[in-house]
Amino acid sequence: MGKKELNLIIAIAILAACGACVLGISVIKKAPSRDVKLMEFPLNLGEWTGKDIKFQDEEYQKQVYAILGTDKVLIRAYTDKNNESAAIQVVYSDQKRQSFHPPEYCYLGSGANELLETGKAQVVLYDGKVLPVNRTVYQTKRGKLLMLDWYTAGDMMTGNYYKQQIYFVINQFRHAKSGGSAVRVWTPIVGNDPGAAFDRCRRLIREMVKLLPDYL
Repeated sequence: MGKKELNLIIAIAILAACGACVLGISVIKKAPSRDVKLMEFPLNLGEWTGKDIKFQDEEYQKQVYAILGTDKVLIRAYTDKNNESAAIQVVYSDQKRQSFHPPEYCYLGSGANELLETGKAQVVLYDGKVLPVNRTVYQTKRGKLLMLDWYTAGDMMTGNYYKQQIYFVINQFRHAKSGGSAVRVWTPIVGNDPGAAFDRCRRLIREMVKLLPDYL
């Protein structure tokens, strides 16, 4: 067999493999979505009591859902027994990984907010496991805001956006628990005390992470 014939066979094999991948992905996209219960996530989490934050403009809500490619969006404010507050946002999609993006895309896109700090942090959960999160601080019209965010793919939680994107696809091929989410927890920085703000987010995260996998 000559070199040209061998190269031709290899090229055909690569094209066939690519075709199989495209076909497999198309089949996966047509699979029915799982029935998740995100919107039924508990209002009461330990010492925290929640209240849903609803869109005031229905047309704007439709636009947001269209951009995200999903209507499974939970936005909720929580208050603890000391009247300290923090809020959460969970965006879930069963098959569209494009529904997720880093939070600064949203908060800086309008031009009304300024990104002051960005970095990494860790939240120690009740079972001793460590949840890696992204830490950002924004200057808004109402003052400074601390946000912690992470992503899920199946049962995996990670602060790495690209890792989530990879596992989102892998889980579909493996027929493992599909779907993923982008999770954000934020609170105002009161009295120029970012440590207290981080503690509020940490306490709320520890409570919500115990239950969140059951609703995704």
